[in-house]
Amino acid sequence: MHTTLRKQRRTSAIILIAFLVGALVYYHSYVDSESLIAMIRQDFHPPDKTSRLHYLIPASQPNLQLCFNLVSSAVNRYPVPILLGWHGVDEFDAAKTHLAKLRAMQRYLVSLPPQEDDDLAIIVDGYDVLIQLPPEIMVERYFQLVERADAHLAQRFRVSVSELHQSGLRQTIFMGPDKICWPIDHRAPRCWAAPESPIPPAAWGEDKGYGEVFHSDPRWLNSGTIMGPIGDLKRYIAATMDEIQATYDAIYEFRESDQYYLSNVWGRQEYWRSKTMDIKIPVPLNGFLPLKNTPFQQTEYHVAIEYESGLFQTKAWYEPYFGYLQFNEANLTARLAADIRGEGSTFEPPTVQMPANVAAALAKLYDAIPEAHPGSTSADWLAVVRLGVNYVTQHIYGVWHCTGSKLFIQLEYPTMWFYPFARSLLRAAVAASQAGEPLTRKLIDGRRWVPKRSYPAAADVVEVGYGGVWTDLDGDFVPWRDVCQTYNRVLFKGQVAGQAA
Repeated sequence: MHTTLRKQRRTSAIILIAFLVGALVYYHSYVDSESLIAMIRQDFHPPDKTSRLHYLIPASQPNLQLCFNLVSSAVNRYPVPILLGWHGVDEFDAAKTHLAKLRAMQRYLVSLPPQEDDDLAIIVDGYDVLIQLPPEIMVERYFQLVERADAHLAQRFRVSVSELHQSGLRQTIFMGPDKICWPIDHRAPRCWAAPESPIPPAAWGEDKGYGEVFHSDPRWLNSGTIMGPIGDLKRYIAATMDEIQATYDAIYEFRESDQYYLSNVWGRQEYWRSKTMDIKIPVPLNGFLPLKNTPFQQTEYHVAIEYESGLFQTKAWYEPYFGYLQFNEANLTARLAADIRGEGSTFEPPTVQMPANVAAALAKLYDAIPEAHPGSTSADWLAVVRLGVNYVTQHIYGVWHCTGSKLFIQLEYPTMWFYPFARSLLRAAVAASQAGEPLTRKLIDGRRWVPKRSYPAAADVVEVGYGGVWTDLDGDFVPWRDVCQTYNRVLFKGQVAGQAA
């Protein structure tokens, strides 16, 4: 019986080979061998996976500060923003409560199908954020950060990364860093359970009279900038809404603070992570323990702080530690002349390198508008452009978040690299988006990355040339003239007369 089966298989194999040879001969007259090989490869290798980047801005009404955000993201060719809670009323009215931000975020996230759970979202406050680097840099840095953050967490708990993941612990949602715990209450787990950052304390220097907050470890959560996968964000925001329902106190001063509730969920996570991994953390004598509502309450939401400010640079209490550098030395390097640690005569200015991917991404944007800088090449420009840098971690940061007084955002906007070309860059970005340009040309995390939203091809968008925004208000597109045209004189003042409009 086995001999018969072997003969049948041999015969079938001979017939199949003969068929393939005949097909090759037949097709050879119609397609060349390379094309035929490409056809065969396509059959055996499925196309690369495509994922989306969602750019989400909780914002209810237009103003100049929002338009600073919109210009900065558009010229860097972010996905077209989706404004969450636009013209919100009652519990979705951001003018009445910061919790409108969380409700609008949850409404958007739960509206997405499960197929988008692996997408990434960048969520930023609407009225105090400026974008410095293109989204391809943010996506690439995100996945590099995931690896470093998981390795740091595994080291903290004295296990391997594999063992960490087997325990259900990982870092996927990154929040901006703060140098203080806000709202301040040293009894609360969001303050005392915060782990130390991987940045050595000596990096911030000794207190020379600035006050101890400037020199503190950036180990606390700031809710104004967030990046993470859609699926994990759904769970984290849902848990935060449950926290609001369980703990809302009508007479508490910060009862409407989104950061208060997001930090409470994160503080509970950090406490129970330590319990799970059998690592003791010190609890203040009067500290509150973040008890579970039920024995089965989930506490792990993969939330972490983006300590290094590669993605997010917060302003308050960081003022001595960030500023603008020109990379005008050999191979796009800069000398960091700021003696941030007060070393005096022993200080030796370190060299900061502009990363190759940053140089390439910015050069692409500059080269797309030759009419705005006739006679200047991207190589010329990169050597003189000034870029915001965190002096401690030496990252050219992706997003600048104006925590503290909001008066400074109007001063910061004209210092951004795109300010002299904003009008031309914006028009080029609209055209590229309408042409279907992806966010990245190379695979990142084995995936192609495309925008969740692009500009529509509608005549009114093309006519104005400055785009607009999508909203969660019935999924409407709102053209530029209805959001920011009032502020055009301020927004485009840097593109002087004589340059292409």
